[in-house]
Amino acid sequence: MANELSFPDCWEEVTPEEWVYLLKLRHALRVRRGVSLQDIRRAWCAFVLKRRGYRFRRKHETDDMNLVDRLAGTLGWMWVVDDEEGCVAMDFRTTKNLLPEWQGLRGPASHGADLTFGEFRCATAAMNLYTTDHYESDLLALTATLYRTPGTGGRRIPFCRDNMPGYMRDAVKMPGWMQWGVYVWFAYFCEYLQTGSFVVDGHEVTFAPVFSRREPDAPRSSAQDLGLNSILYTVAESGVFGTADDTDRTPLLRVLLKLLDDKQRADEMMKRMKR
Repeated sequence: MANELSFPDCWEEVTPEEWVYLLKLRHALRVRRGVSLQDIRRAWCAFVLKRRGYRFRRKHETDDMNLVDRLAGTLGWMWVVDDEEGCVAMDFRTTKNLLPEWQGLRGPASHGADLTFGEFRCATAAMNLYTTDHYESDLLALTATLYRTPGTGGRRIPFCRDNMPGYMRDAVKMPGWMQWGVYVWFAYFCEYLQTGSFVVDGHEVTFAPVFSRREPDAPRSSAQDLGLNSILYTVAESGVFGTADDTDRTPLLRVLLKLLDDKQRADEMMKRMKR
């Protein structure tokens, strides 16, 4: 029967329930003495097997444990282990939102499809603060920015910075170890935004040129220096989306498409001038 079951071999195949349980196990790995990474791997594999229909039977206990051990050995894509430092870190790499909703709160669509520019700016600011100081209040602010109650059509109510106190009252119910899952997803999204490709209106685009450095050997921009405030006022001055407030309400990917188009036009003009 085990051969009939699918087992995740990448982040995109992890279900919301499996993701939440993995976050809970990661928390145990950090706070409970005597818990090893192998313990976590085995526990997660057993959980996934049960969720996906595998029946553990006492008379086949040895076979079951061998199966769990074998699957635990396939999770190299999930964790990074530094043998010299003795450090273990989750190697999260997907823009798919593995926690689309939680207890009445709706999260962002996968791949940032429904993020507005203002929401992204606010979430990035909170993420940067948490990355620097690890204050729980900043982690909560990030979660509250991205996870809001649904409105018409089941979509999240539009983001408004003035309503942050209310958003935070709603989001504070989410355990901190689960909020960390929001953080790691958004952090990877910010990284992917600068390097990966997106499908917008049926066309594959990459926004890497928007974030490229002038110096070819300079390191890639971090989330801390994306220059979002500068982008806001530059785009607002053009009036293409309206005022600064209108720009903040514009979908993030639309704003980046505008910046990409401007960059490509400027590059083409420079090429013509050099001829």
